Amino acid sequence: MKLAFDAKRALNNFTGLGNHARILLNAMMRDFPEHEYLLLTPKINDGLFNELTGDFEMQTPETKFQKAFPALWRSFGISKQMADSRVDLYHGLSNELPLNIHNTGIKTVVTIHDLIFLKHKEQYPWIDRQVYEYKTKYATKHADKIIAVSNETKNDLMEMYGVPGDKIEVVYQSVDSLFWTTDDRRPTTVKQTYNLPEKFILNVGSFFPRKNQERLIEAFDLIKDKVEESLLLAGSTGNTRRTVEELIERKKLSNRVKIISGVTNEDMPALYKAANVFVFPSLMEGFGMPVLEALISKVPVIATKGGAIEEAGGKGSLYINPTNAGEMANAILKVLSNEALRNQMIEAGTAHALTMTDKLFAEKTMKVYEEVLNRP
Repeated sequence: MKLAFDAKRALNNFTGLGNHARILLNAMMRDFPEHEYLLLTPKINDGLFNELTGDFEMQTPETKFQKAFPALWRSFGISKQMADSRVDLYHGLSNELPLNIHNTGIKTVVTIHDLIFLKHKEQYPWIDRQVYEYKTKYATKHADKIIAVSNETKNDLMEMYGVPGDKIEVVYQSVDSLFWTTDDRRPTTVKQTYNLPEKFILNVGSFFPRKNQERLIEAFDLIKDKVEESLLLAGSTGNTRRTVEELIERKKLSNRVKIISGVTNEDMPALYKAANVFVFPSLMEGFGMPVLEALISKVPVIATKGGAIEEAGGKGSLYINPTNAGEMANAILKVLSNEALRNQMIEAGTAHALTMTDKLFAEKTMKVYEEVLNRP
């Protein structure tokens, strides 16, 4: 069969949705090489293109008008190109489909990551929310099948958009294959490369209000004199970074709290492995990939209680109220001071991570394609 994919984020986003798309595409090409794979993207980042492995066919805007207005090309122009290329199925990898694809006869699957733009409206400009909602509503209405990245997202789709449960398949994502293969000696090198503390508590994520780094800093401030570890925040983009930096200065924690940016995909697995504990107090996630990355890296995880993050973290992780700095601080102390508990969490976390390999990710996604294409 000939499969087409929205590859904008796969070939232009270095984290989050981009990682999700690249992991799936590489696993599909590796495990199902008998099919044809067409990637549609308005532009191509050469570095990210080199992270894809296999013989992918690429299509970009063809005319001067399409090149001048790539958003319109993604919403309308690619449908004709796919019809001309005799595509059997199109997979929108990030909450949207071309807005005229229902007229082409091409079968469609869309992955919905989350509805955060509805649940945390205050974090999005009004115009952005209108665009996201319009595209998501169209996709959920016209897709032949919806893939949700968590049961939390599936339940949100049923509650907020009235999508029938049997139209939605939950398929858990996986992490980059580098996390499964990184040499155990690499953490020492990464510590030197990024001038990291010898012992540290790790948090990974962009700087946005829902990521909740400020509460983590407050929790660390409560225990800074009781632990040897420093706090390391790994992230770059986001509109609350300056607020976080100001809090660090105000708490006089500059010598104990460090922010690093620009960690490469190749170095990220070793960064996790070097940590003593991973703390992820995000207020809302569609899934929580950093939690799974930490589990695979054999690092004990403390994360937000409830919702999709518990799906990512499994039963072996420790869950806290993310708005309660005291509770968070106590959990960190508990994990750092109890070696038996740490080992128990690592063992359970590793077992849970093995249920979310990229092989399973690809297999379950392919089953969705086959179900859609085999319908009369």
